[in-house]
Amino acid sequence: MPAVNGSALVFDHGGRRIGVAVANRSPRLASPLLTLSARNGVPDWAELDKLVKEWGPGQLVVGVPYNGARARLAGSGADERSDSESAAEHFAAGLEARYPLPVIRLDERLTSVEAESRLREQRRSGARTKKVRSGDVDALAACVIAEMWLAQ
Repeated sequence: MPAVNGSALVFDHGGRRIGVAVANRSPRLASPLLTLSARNGVPDWAELDKLVKEWGPGQLVVGVPYNGARARLAGSGADERSDSESAAEHFAAGLEARYPLPVIRLDERLTSVEAESRLREQRRSGARTKKVRSGDVDALAACVIAEMWLAQ
């Protein structure tokens, strides 16, 4: 495995869209990059290959909504993974199989809510003049995950 540099491509996985952000540890910066189309959670791998080659990250970070983990910790004993949790885990496993990079999983519950809130505030303040699209939310949610990664 190559030496890990301080940059990451960060993913907010969804069934139809995958938000992508870029993050660097030095200087500590996170920025929304783009939104990839997905079909039933499966990205266009050729497009993803281009992104990884272009950005040369040291690691990949995937937000996983660990909803079932809390129920398991509460003692239910049952594997109560949500569909989105399982899909994000499957996506992370696909990244691990495809790229010789560490794949880090972070709990990303409520990142889309945070992204929507930030975008609404930008519109309210006049900092954003364009209408907010779903893809904007996904890319900014990936950026929120990137900020969480940087804060670790």
